[in-house]
Amino acid sequence: MHVSTVSRVLNDQAAAGRITPDTEERIRETAQRLGYRRNTIARALRTGRTLVVGMVVPDVANLYQAGITRGAGDVLYAHGYSLLLSSTDDDPDHAESHVSAMLGVQAEGLMYGVARENDAVLASLVDEGVPVVLFNRGATSPGISAVLPDDRTGTRLAVEHLLSLGHRDIVHVGGPEDVSSTVNRLGAFEETLRSAGLSGSHGFAHRHIEEEGHRVTSDLLEERPETTAVLAANDRLALGAIDAIRGTGRACPEDVSVVAVKVKQKADRFLPPLTTVKISQYELGSIAARLLLETIADPGRPAETRLVTPELVVRGSTAPPRPDSRPDRG
Repeated sequence: MHVSTVSRVLNDQAAAGRITPDTEERIRETAQRLGYRRNTIARALRTGRTLVVGMVVPDVANLYQAGITRGAGDVLYAHGYSLLLSSTDDDPDHAESHVSAMLGVQAEGLMYGVARENDAVLASLVDEGVPVVLFNRGATSPGISAVLPDDRTGTRLAVEHLLSLGHRDIVHVGGPEDVSSTVNRLGAFEETLRSAGLSGSHGFAHRHIEEEGHRVTSDLLEERPETTAVLAANDRLALGAIDAIRGTGRACPEDVSVVAVKVKQKADRFLPPLTTVKISQYELGSIAARLLLETIADPGRPAETRLVTPELVVRGSTAPPRPDSRPDRG
């Protein structure tokens, strides 16, 4: 059998060489038996292509990011690409080294999920002409495509749900203030309350973790002890908020209701089960991967932003406020 025939099959070019299915199957069976592995470095030197893309996430351990990664990975695998995954622990100082490592192995493009306002790493990628797609977090840098949750709509759904239950004293526990999703949610939070003739207070968590949810909520409850509802940026902040509520001698939802806008874990397993604004992480990841592949194939294509529609799921952490839900202030 000619070496070019074997090469075409092992490089997924059987159709171009008019190779019969029986011949292709025999070649692949032989390669598997002999333990053949494709030399990607040699292929990259020959073709200028690595068929590798990088994905930078803030926290590889959380289930929300895992859903996005799975959606992206399935799309990339179907198109013959491999995925390099990197986690920054949501520390902006780590982003540069992670991105540099991915570009060092000739990743053809990046999915970048750790964007912040005035992001120097992102600006450098744009300057270098690296194909990049933002996901989950947007940025003000021009010319970059993004796939994002519709945070403004999701926040509006959450606040309107609380208003429909009769809540009028609502606070917002947001994420880091230099992240686009925090900015969008806070804007929608204030607009929705203003449309109802109300105003609320807010605080920023430095990281999306329970301890920060507890800290910010405790401060807000001290500032506004009349609070009857908390809107949290994600489930971990919501857990911290519920602990803070209990720390004041009150209960959720009997005294203070809690809604989480972004969910990383099974919300129905919380105690109480958590009312959430749900986003399909798998859909978000798969759209981001397809958009990146389109950008790699056509680097000059116009940038675009695609939004993933949220859904409100009502569970046990929200209820109408009761007249005696405010603490006794003496």
